[in-house]
Amino acid sequence: MKHQLTQQEIDSVFDAATGGHPPAGVGAVPFDFRRLDRIPKSQVSAIHFLYEAFVKSLSTSLSVYLRTSVSGSLISVEQLPYSDFADALPAPTCLVYATMDPYQGHALIEVSPTLIAPVLDLVLGGTGQIKMELDRGITEVEKLLLEGFFHLVTQDLREIWKPVADIAFRPGVIETSPQLSGRFVANEAVVAVAMEFRIGESVGMVNMAIPSITLKTMGQRFDQQWANHRPENAAITLAIKQKLARELQVTLDCEYSGATLKLKDFLALNPGGVFTLGPAFREKVDVLVNGAPKFRGSLATSPQHTLTVIVD
Repeated sequence: MKHQLTQQEIDSVFDAATGGHPPAGVGAVPFDFRRLDRIPKSQVSAIHFLYEAFVKSLSTSLSVYLRTSVSGSLISVEQLPYSDFADALPAPTCLVYATMDPYQGHALIEVSPTLIAPVLDLVLGGTGQIKMELDRGITEVEKLLLEGFFHLVTQDLREIWKPVADIAFRPGVIETSPQLSGRFVANEAVVAVAMEFRIGESVGMVNMAIPSITLKTMGQRFDQQWANHRPENAAITLAIKQKLARELQVTLDCEYSGATLKLKDFLALNPGGVFTLGPAFREKVDVLVNGAPKFRGSLATSPQHTLTVIVD
């Protein structure tokens, strides 16, 4: 049932739009000018879908690179101040700041210490069955060993972001403390992505932070590429179409062509009049579905004295 606005409700809407008295029960909402760099929720949702694909892609790439089973899942995508994101990270940890050419700013990529130990062991040819986490800073030799790992992460990032923008993620030097960096301002809004990965028997987090102001410049690209985008699976899509098709109503007609009738006999027809189709009636008839010929068939009379079409 449709609801029709009363004149009072219409006047309340116009008052609110023109600066008049707001509708009853609606209070003023304070505006925080420090959040001008924040992106809308619709864009955050699109980024959530994007990183679901990234987790799958990176799990496959790492499985090949490390020669062991790697699986992952996306935990959360949220927008928050950089200080809150940095405070939640362990210390010391392992992280890099990747440039985002041609866009300004950096993307922070942090890997949990529980994952660093098995990654280093696998890179050195071990089995990765190390049940420990690094409780110290990364040495210079270990940083060199981890360069290939972070290069793989940024390469997958670039491929996943291509539908939105061609961003060249390039990792910088490996660091251990996000609080010591001057690349982010404490109250700067960032989109924080939390992912959990399992490498062998070890489970740990991989966290990312991208400046919201950088993502805001891509807003139009998100609208164009992701507004109507939905995850597609050919088998599921076909099954849905087949299920819906079974319930569709179609118009079925049987058409006989070939018989002729004189115009004077046609004009002489009255209600209740009869005319014969001639011996050609025993030939085939056309079966039309929604007006389009689909089958050929033959006419027959059933025991219930109804006319039946037998489709060839």
